[in-house]
Amino acid sequence: MCWNRRVSTRNCKGSTWVANSKRKCALKSCGTRFRPADGIVRGLQAWCGEDHQIEWAMAAGRKLRAHKASQELTERKKTLKLQNHRHQFDLTKRAAQQLANVLDAHLPCICCSRPRKPGVQFCGGHYKTGGGHPELAVDLRNIHGQENYGCNCQRSGNISGDKHSHGFKAGLIIRYGQQLVDWLDGHHPAVKLTGEQLQQIRKTYMKEIRHIKAGGQPTRDWRSINDKGPTYDNQL
Repeated sequence: MCWNRRVSTRNCKGSTWVANSKRKCALKSCGTRFRPADGIVRGLQAWCGEDHQIEWAMAAGRKLRAHKASQELTERKKTLKLQNHRHQFDLTKRAAQQLANVLDAHLPCICCSRPRKPGVQFCGGHYKTGGGHPELAVDLRNIHGQENYGCNCQRSGNISGDKHSHGFKAGLIIRYGQQLVDWLDGHHPAVKLTGEQLQQIRKTYMKEIRHIKAGGQPTRDWRSINDKGPTYDNQL
C-alpha cells in the first residue's frame, strides 16, 4: 500500500487518493469533518479548531485523573482489607477447613465414622475451637473432616461422643494415636498473626487444595506433630 498520501495520489489498487482527505474532530461532542489544512492534526488525533483541542485535552486529563483515583481507591481498599485482622482470620480459617475436608475426602467422619456418601455434608471441624484457641484455629492438625449436621451442628462438634458415636477425641486417637491428642491438649503459646501472614497461609492452603483436586498427593504430612504448622514467608 502507498503509505505517503502526499507523495502518491494512487493506492496499490489504482484508486485515486485525495491528498487532503477529511478528518473527524476528536472531540466527541463535535465530530465535525474537515480537511487537515483547515484544522489541527497531531499524529492520529485531529481537531477542527484550537478551542476543541484544548477542550479535548482537558477532558482527557480529567479521565486520566479519575482513572488514577479509582486505582488508588482500589489499592486503599485492598490495604484496609489486609489490615482488617478479623476479616483475614475468618478467610484463612475457612481455607483451612476446606483443605482439611479435601485431605479427608476418602475418610469417614472423625467423630462417628459415618462414611461419606451423596446427600451427607461434611465440613472441616475443629477439635479445639477457633475462638477459644486462636493459636490452633488455622492449624490442620486441629481440623478434620466431620459430618456437618449430626456431629458439628447437633452435637456442637461432638468432642466427647455419646451412645451413638465415639466422638472427636476418640476418633483422633483411633486415626492418629494418643500423641496427637496430647499435643493438641497441651500448652500452645499465643500467636498473633498479621493480616499479611494470614493471607500468605491462605494462599498456601488454596494452592494445596488445587493441587490435590487436580489429582496430586498432599505435599506434606499436614497432621504430623512434627509438621511446622501454618507457615508464612519469615518462617520458611
